Amino acid sequence: MKYTVLLILFFSSIAFSQAFRLSGRVFDAKSGKELEYVTVKVADTTYGTTSDKNGNYILRLDKGSYNIILSSIGYFTDTQAVYIEDSSIIRNVYLNPSEIFTETIEVLGEDPAYDIIRKAIKYKKEFTSKLKEYDYDAYTKYVIRSDLSPVAKDSLTEGEYPILAILETETKGYFKKPDGYKEIVKSKRESANIPRGLAIPVVVNFYDDELRLGDLKVTGPLADDALDYYEYRLAGVTSIDSARVFKIEVTDGAGLFPLFYGTIYIMDSVFALVKVDLNNNEAAKPLGIDDINFRQKFSSYIDPNGNRFWMPTDVQINVKISFAGLFKLTGDLFTIISSYSLNIKAPKGIFDEFYVKVLPDAKKDSSYWKDKQLVKSSKEEDNAYKQISKDVKKRDNKLSLGLTSINIGRYVTSHPMNYYSFNRVEGNRLQFDLEINTPKGRSSLNSNIAYGFSDKKTKYEISYDGNFLKDRSLNISGGIFRKIQPLSFDALPGMFRFFNTATSLLDKLDYYDYYYSSGWNLSIEKKFIPQIELTLNYLQEKQTSASKNTDYSFRKKDQPFSSNPSINDAFSRSVGFSLLLDPNKYGYIDYGDGDIESFPESEFPTLTIGWDYTPKDLNSTYEFRKYSARIEGRNYFNRLLNLRYRLGAILLNGEVPFQSLGYFDASSAVWDEAQSFRTMHYREYLGDRIYWMNLENHFGNLIWSKAGFIKKWDLVLFYNAGKTEISDANFLLTSGRNFSVTDNFFMEAGFGIGNIFDVLRLDFAWRLTNRVEGRNFGFKFTLMNF
Repeated sequence: MKYTVLLILFFSSIAFSQAFRLSGRVFDAKSGKELEYVTVKVADTTYGTTSDKNGNYILRLDKGSYNIILSSIGYFTDTQAVYIEDSSIIRNVYLNPSEIFTETIEVLGEDPAYDIIRKAIKYKKEFTSKLKEYDYDAYTKYVIRSDLSPVAKDSLTEGEYPILAILETETKGYFKKPDGYKEIVKSKRESANIPRGLAIPVVVNFYDDELRLGDLKVTGPLADDALDYYEYRLAGVTSIDSARVFKIEVTDGAGLFPLFYGTIYIMDSVFALVKVDLNNNEAAKPLGIDDINFRQKFSSYIDPNGNRFWMPTDVQINVKISFAGLFKLTGDLFTIISSYSLNIKAPKGIFDEFYVKVLPDAKKDSSYWKDKQLVKSSKEEDNAYKQISKDVKKRDNKLSLGLTSINIGRYVTSHPMNYYSFNRVEGNRLQFDLEINTPKGRSSLNSNIAYGFSDKKTKYEISYDGNFLKDRSLNISGGIFRKIQPLSFDALPGMFRFFNTATSLLDKLDYYDYYYSSGWNLSIEKKFIPQIELTLNYLQEKQTSASKNTDYSFRKKDQPFSSNPSINDAFSRSVGFSLLLDPNKYGYIDYGDGDIESFPESEFPTLTIGWDYTPKDLNSTYEFRKYSARIEGRNYFNRLLNLRYRLGAILLNGEVPFQSLGYFDASSAVWDEAQSFRTMHYREYLGDRIYWMNLENHFGNLIWSKAGFIKKWDLVLFYNAGKTEISDANFLLTSGRNFSVTDNFFMEAGFGIGNIFDVLRLDFAWRLTNRVEGRNFGFKFTLMNF
């Protein structure tokens, strides 16, 4: 079936390939100024284009006679008779301003905009109910700019920053109610620093009731219930030819809900939406986004039954992003929909699990795009393609610095943040690491070697991680190691180690406990379908107690570090599995180069269950079993209910050594993980039976959306609860170590402020039970969970 679809696409691309170009510029006949985003259509067809921001337009046409219709709000439509004989031609066009235009409307009583909106919503319902399916051809270009661009800012730079990357594609799109969607990428090009980018057209449609932006569901200005959210004002009247067009100002009321604001244009008599110029309000901005602007125009098309529909002819999206003051980005997207087929059945088999499919020969060079692109490349863009390509080739064999890394060529990386650390067992620790990645990121080899100057021990780790099969559904990882192991952490994150080094040297506060570990591990993970993933694990490990070896610090020199607790020294061989059950529906992207990527389309919680067995039959010192279960998820329902949650349990039976007892994700240092217990101290409560729940709700900037520099902050309320128990036998086995079990359920609650400087979250929490003097209130910074 898939070969049939590809053949249909191949022959249709031949049938509609155009040999010549009609191009030119569109001007205001009165002022001589270039006119941006003018609709250009071939009469009696659904084929057309849109002029760019400089008034340039490009149509690809076969030999023959054509009437070319150019229209824009505020101008009289112009029809140009064109004959293509045996070469491309250039035709500049001058549009005359229309006669109707007013910017001042005085209103007594209800603003007339409300009646216009009611009629527009009614008309929208009428024509959208008749539209069952359609297909379209689109050309899309993304231009991304940044202050980190390798292209020097010079006289060619048109924006605030030089170009960082460019992506452009030609696509064939299909849509069928209720949710059938397919995008075929026929040709594509990207700058050399985007090896697998796709400029998929973002054909947002402001006739839709709701637009989805990440987690956010943003109500459209013509939604069925739009009048419950928006305020409208008739700001003026203009025209297309002699037809009046109402200019309506849209505002977002109190700004409490994710909405748009700006201007929409509605044609009189039919009450069709013909143009929008809208921005997201603060409540509708995804995390990290400073500003988003949408501009879109609509034109009428007729299906085979004579029904008229208003469909998007183009969309421009302008995005501004800044991140923690480290860099700034702007993105300009321009999509032109050049033709539609309305209410005509798509080829059989076109709708499947692949939402995006890139044809194997889609990647085209500059000579192809010189003839085919519908948006003329500027001199700056042509120069950027060349400069970025040169920069990437240089980096193949060049040493370069990233924000937290040293890059040796494109695939070898080292992390300076890990070069030095300090703890009370190793003292001053020096480490060197290397990470080697394959070109497509399918496999990586990581290694490090370290030496502690106080314990006088050399440590090392060598690990491999590889993804196999087209959809990367098979993962094999493993490694050998001789290392110092923090209790309750598989590995200490670099940021945690950095802050622990600072507190240890400055305040004699080493937050973690350690033991020595040496051995090897192997893991095989297979995703059979997106909803079922099975992982098999093997671990062989020698576990040895570590002791405090230094009291050095910059301050508090006379105060000793706390002792490092001993463990139950052991040799351990364990086998186990984990099973991930994910009920979410997934879609796929086929990149056309052997790689397939999946993405979730729903928000159901996932369940992970696990079993691990450490038997004496494999010469382990202690024999015990571990059973675990965890449910976690996130659900955005509306502005007031945006939940993130996880709950789980661990059951250990048999002889469980101290280092293997169950624990909570609890506060460990100045820097913590998201969704951890805030007032509970590191390894304060342990047990061989443990139950927990972490629940938080994100209100966004509900309270301070209009409050200047804090308007991006995210208000979070959270509640955590947990309980531990331990058998008498395991309590005796681990006696002498400093830990407790909870008195019934431990509970805490608090609030947090997230998105501080784009990356930080500050939490304030209070213990509700298991209160301990001096530990009942806490505040902690965490890195935002993106």
